[in-house]
Amino acid sequence: MDNGGADDGTVAPTPSRRGYLHTLAGLTGAGALAGCSSDDVDPPEQVDDESDEDASPTATDTASGGGTPEQSTGGTAGAALGDVIEGDRLALVAYSAERTTTVGEYSEADDGNEFVVVDMAAKNKADSEYINFSSFLQLTVRDSESYEYDQSFILSDAELDSGELAPGEVTRGIVAFEVPREASGLTLTVDLDDSLFSYDSATVDLDRQGSGRTLTQDLAVPVYDLGDTVAYEDTELTVNSVWTSMGSDYFTPDAGNEFVVIDITVANTGSEELTVSTLLQLSLKSEAGRSYDTSFVGSSVLDREFSQGTPIQPDSKRRGEIAFEAPRGLSPLYLVMDFDYLAEGDRTFFELR
Repeated sequence: MDNGGADDGTVAPTPSRRGYLHTLAGLTGAGALAGCSSDDVDPPEQVDDESDEDASPTATDTASGGGTPEQSTGGTAGAALGDVIEGDRLALVAYSAERTTTVGEYSEADDGNEFVVVDMAAKNKADSEYINFSSFLQLTVRDSESYEYDQSFILSDAELDSGELAPGEVTRGIVAFEVPREASGLTLTVDLDDSLFSYDSATVDLDRQGSGRTLTQDLAVPVYDLGDTVAYEDTELTVNSVWTSMGSDYFTPDAGNEFVVIDITVANTGSEELTVSTLLQLSLKSEAGRSYDTSFVGSSVLDREFSQGTPIQPDSKRRGEIAFEAPRGLSPLYLVMDFDYLAEGDRTFFELR
């Protein structure tokens, strides 16, 4: 099938825990939909550096890259590939769809079946509210005989990142559905209402190409700079520096990619031990909405890796390096921190370049 929409490149699919984490994000996000809102917690806020009055970095209110406003189909029925469909707070577009027996190196369809792989994006349209988008809960594929198919669990770094979306944030990636090889007339069914108590159905014809518009990310939350310190409850995070690496003789990124190394400091300002998971709480994000997790291969070349073996003690701090793998030269590029993976309203962005 035809492709549509702009792209900034993807990391070649490799075995990872992304699929498991995104399933967890979808399920925990469902709990948040039942009653959690950004009013439940105090949002992260920047901490002034009192030790250096001359250094006063300011936070950027919005990210660059506004672009052309996204186009709507004018309704939620009969959309095609490339058409943007919109609910009250969620906009969504399926750029392309293809049928294949394998996704990456480790996901293979059963005999007689194949995967329908959809490259898509979703955007939080709200001006100030955080929402949760779960592809596992809000997307299904339906065939001409009215059979419905749920999203498949796959191992791919190109998979769509489900979970919390900040105002103006876009998430982009692939979702896969396993269907019988003879299934035809496939449509993607979308619930545009991010609530467990209502349903706003829309459909996308996966056999028909539409306008080919692209969702544009325009973050409506503070975007912090290198050197800024952001506090959330008993945690303070400072992004000290960033650089890139092509690895060593034995540990290198995939073709077209690079290791992006972040130096961070985490301070525990509370009275109890603090546990930080860089895999669960930190990711890189591109302007197109693609997410990139920490890289185990990249970590092997670090001299001062951020230690996670023991909790951070009260009134102490820990500094270290974290490696990600992403397409070479992505700009702008953001580091995203979820201070509390189960809370809403704490998703925080640092612009790295």
